[in-house]
Order: sequence, then structure tokens, then C-alpha cells
Amino acid sequence: MSFSIQLADIAEQAARSVGGYLTDAFITPGKVDFKVDFHDVVTVHDKESQRRIVAAIFRELPDSFVVGEESHELLSADGSEHTPGPDDVVWYVDPIDGTSNFAAGFDHWCVSIAAARRGKVVASVIYQPTLGALYRADSRGTTLNGVPTAVLTSPLSENLVATQYPSSRLADPTTMAQLARLIGAARGVRRPGSTALALAEVAAGHFVASFNRHTHPWDVAAGILLVQQAGGLYLGFNDSESHFLTELPTAPNFVAAGNLEAAAQCLRILDRDDLADLLLAEGAPNA
Repeated sequence: MSFSIQLADIAEQAARSVGGYLTDAFITPGKVDFKVDFHDVVTVHDKESQRRIVAAIFRELPDSFVVGEESHELLSADGSEHTPGPDDVVWYVDPIDGTSNFAAGFDHWCVSIAAARRGKVVASVIYQPTLGALYRADSRGTTLNGVPTAVLTSPLSENLVATQYPSSRLADPTTMAQLARLIGAARGVRRPGSTALALAEVAAGHFVASFNRHTHPWDVAAGILLVQQAGGLYLGFNDSESHFLTELPTAPNFVAAGNLEAAAQCLRILDRDDLADLLLAEGAPNA
């Protein structure tokens, strides 16, 4: 068995271990708190489910490290400070991606867990416990409940696109104009409230593309490998440089798509013609 498959097994077990707890909590989520402002919701269940997931991971792989949404710092099993070496496994954990949906009783949220080595995601799981839907990626490919998935190869005009962009903190006239262009270019646009699930659904062929800016590693890490192993492209970039970034979990902006043309069109919608031209001229990096 490859190491990628072993890591995906650990991620799946950890995600499923909080499924019952979160399903019960979803019925009565309780008190809602805020991180930065009223747009940025957190519940006690985010913190408790992360604690359980981290414990489950460290039981199986105590020498690894975890970056979680509810902690941000690099966690080790013994609580001491370490710097991961090139062969160490770093987990990215989002215990509830889509917390605002969760807290509002809108059933579109998930558990997201990814394992990375040398800056690349090598195993990942996204789990919707209320639906019993488990997206998984490892060295063998991407599956949804054990059935292989594949991305869409048709253009934006024939498909749906998912995005969380613009956010409440990115809603200036330029970004609103970009959103208007997207609405005109795609068959339909959805803002479902979970970046991780949007990426999973690109991998499953439900959306042809998804993009966002100013994301965190735990938002996207699991979805990166899901999209790639389903035959799609995941492109990370920043706001200033005219090249794609190779340390994908930490890239602040992304476009994920089923094909080059759809990805390039999303980049142009974001006013990144430079990156669209590079993509069409040279193909996807790390392909």
C-alpha cells in the first residue's frame, strides 16, 4: 500500500470520527461567536471537532504536524515547537468548512482534511456527514463514496461555476464588475458558502470551475488533490507576480477548473490576462 493511500485512510477515519457528533450538533448548533466581524462565524463545534480530528490523526501518525483553522499555529503531538523537515507530513484541517451555513441550518458544509509533504498535497478527504458523501483523493485517483470521479471538459457557457468571490471584504467596484462578467460568461453561478465543497464538486463534475482570492491553506488543501486527481487543474497565484505558485496550499488565490480553456477564462474574469496567456502558451504547471 502506498503512503498516499495510508494517509488518505487516516484522513477518512478522522473525518468519519466526528460525523455523528457534527450531525447531531447541526440540528441544534447553539451559540454563535465571531472571529473578525459578523461575517466570520465560529461555533463551539468547530473547536471540539478539530480537537477530536487532531487527536485521531496523532494516534495514527504521532510524528506529523497539524495546521487547523481553529488554531492557525503548527501543532505537534507533544505540544512542543518543531520545524517540519522535508519528509514530514503536515495536515491541514478545517473541522467545519461552511460554518455560517452550519450555524444557520443550511445543509452545505463539510469536514476537510489534507496531508502534504514537500509542499504538495498527497492525500485528502472532504466529508459531508449529513449526506454520507465522502470525497477522497490519493495516488489512485479521486472518488465519491468509492466511485471514481472526473472533471468537466466543456466550456463555462455550458456549465455552472462556483465561487465565494467577492467576499464582504472584497466588494469594491472592480470585484463587482468581475462578478458581473462571470455571470455573463457561465451558464450559472453559485455562491454555496464552502470553498472546500466547491472544489470537491469541480472534481466530481458538478461545476466546471471555481475560484477565489485571499483564501487560507485549510480552505483549499483537500480540494487541490481532489481536482488534480480527477483530471483537472488547480492554479495558485498571488496578486502581484505573473507566474503560478508551486506551494499550492499556501497560495492566496486560486482557479480550479476541468480544462485549460475554462481556467483561462476564469483568470481573464479576474483581470489576470497575463496568467491566462501563460497557461494557454505553456500549459498547467506541475501537470
